[in-house]
Amino acid sequence: MTTTDDQQATRPLLGLLLRVKLRALSNRFRQSIDESPMRVYVAAALVVLIWFGLYWVFRMVFSQFDRTPLAATVAIPMVLNFFFVAILLMLTFSNAIIAYGALFGREESDYLLTAPPCTLDIVTLKYLESVALSSWSLVLLGMPLMVVMAERAEGAEFYVLFMAFFLAFIPIPGALGLFLAWLAARFFPRRLMGTMAAIGGVVLAGCVIWGMRSFRVDTAAEVWLRSFLARMSFVESAFLPNNWAASGIDHAMSGQLSESVLYLGVTLANAFFLSWLAVMFVAKYFDAAHDRASVGVTAMRRCAATAGGGIAGTIFFYLPKPLRLIAAKDLRTFVRDPMQWSQLAILVGLMVLYLANIPAFQVEFATSGWLRMIPFLNLCATSLILATFTCRFVFPLMSLEGRQLWLIGMLPTPRGHILLAKFAFAMTVTLIVALGAMSLATVMLKLDAVWSIIHLMITVAICCGLCGFAVGIGARLPMFDQSNVARIANGPGGTTSLLASIVLVAAVLTAVGVATWQSKDLPVNVIPDTGSVLLCVGAGVGSVAAGVIALAVGAKHFATVEV
Repeated sequence: MTTTDDQQATRPLLGLLLRVKLRALSNRFRQSIDESPMRVYVAAALVVLIWFGLYWVFRMVFSQFDRTPLAATVAIPMVLNFFFVAILLMLTFSNAIIAYGALFGREESDYLLTAPPCTLDIVTLKYLESVALSSWSLVLLGMPLMVVMAERAEGAEFYVLFMAFFLAFIPIPGALGLFLAWLAARFFPRRLMGTMAAIGGVVLAGCVIWGMRSFRVDTAAEVWLRSFLARMSFVESAFLPNNWAASGIDHAMSGQLSESVLYLGVTLANAFFLSWLAVMFVAKYFDAAHDRASVGVTAMRRCAATAGGGIAGTIFFYLPKPLRLIAAKDLRTFVRDPMQWSQLAILVGLMVLYLANIPAFQVEFATSGWLRMIPFLNLCATSLILATFTCRFVFPLMSLEGRQLWLIGMLPTPRGHILLAKFAFAMTVTLIVALGAMSLATVMLKLDAVWSIIHLMITVAICCGLCGFAVGIGARLPMFDQSNVARIANGPGGTTSLLASIVLVAAVLTAVGVATWQSKDLPVNVIPDTGSVLLCVGAGVGSVAAGVIALAVGAKHFATVEV
């Protein structure tokens, strides 16, 4: 039998692979409900809360457009273009990370290569898997924008066209991400982490610099508007996929259905073609990339850990030497695992793009009393991101040390002090992200010095509380029999940590929100009243105290626990 006959005989196995994946996903969902139903309900409640929050934000933005219909004619297509540009960049990066891990970083792909399915079926399966995993949340978050725009659209057909454009657009970054994953495995297997980190850092820095240069508010509105449109005209190029989707949705909103369907056809045709091209290309040259990635991983030069922990150890210079090595180990593990830092990088990238666009509304904020409320909303978003990160990645750290407890017990330090190393690692990562985002927000909005200090202080306090909860509860309710990070985070202890983090963030933000609302009409650089300041200080002190108490409880239990 020829090779073509073999491939034709194995082609129906793609359907079998898809059914197995769907059955496994269904079983995992049922298992999550059975093992930790509270976590599922809390996650669903948070999704609903975020959905309504985004709906409120989009509705507020479009209400500003309703006041100036002429400006809205220019602004709405521009907003849509930036929205799809952000999705294109973030989904491409996300799909590249997920596709690389699925095709070249897991044992599942090695097993499938020895099974009857052909290479094309395997690549197709992993492509569909990466697109689904990276895109479902953005589809869900895009629905509030659809509802707000549908309120101003002409005809109920807008709902169908909006979702059609969203679903047709998503495979384009998926195809680009699949090709980038193959490129990294084929040519950069030994330097994947450094290469991806460098690319992400350059893109992020470029977005920040470009945003700060492009969104300077001129004293003359007309001069600023002309300069702004000249700088941003490149995103409306007819050759970019974001313009196809944005133009099609804009035509659908205006009731021009024939033009909208035309753009939808262009988007669908390019999505199918790019998906077919990427899958066929990667499948044809998959073996060479897989062999290169496997050899690159196994032949990677191993560097012995230095006595002081190297550069990672220098970051934790304030810790005793044994704890410094443990914190340096956790930091190295975080940097080497793209599934961890890539998710955080995607969230940070979206936040940076959002912050870069804030100054376009700076004048409206200053005159309507929202100058202090918008940074407060930034604080809310940052806190929720940090709560998700600490519960997902910091909480399992103590459980993962279970198999090495005998080794940890040989260190010249009490076992309970290990929590300080975990806490130092968590604080390092969260503070870099949180303080960077909040500092950028205060600079872009030109927030007065008093409230800038308050927001930065609250950010540090929330980081301390969340990290203390994740490490302390992780030590008090560990799962030493598990090595799967996702299962540890979804267990009873992870659910407890998530609930405690939500309560802490809600309590602190409520206090800061009340103080912000009381002071929203005060002139710039005017010190808030004593009650508002004490309310913010009390919230910060309470967050720090809660984190310290959780650490103390966890350390006491971890010092005597046995595996």
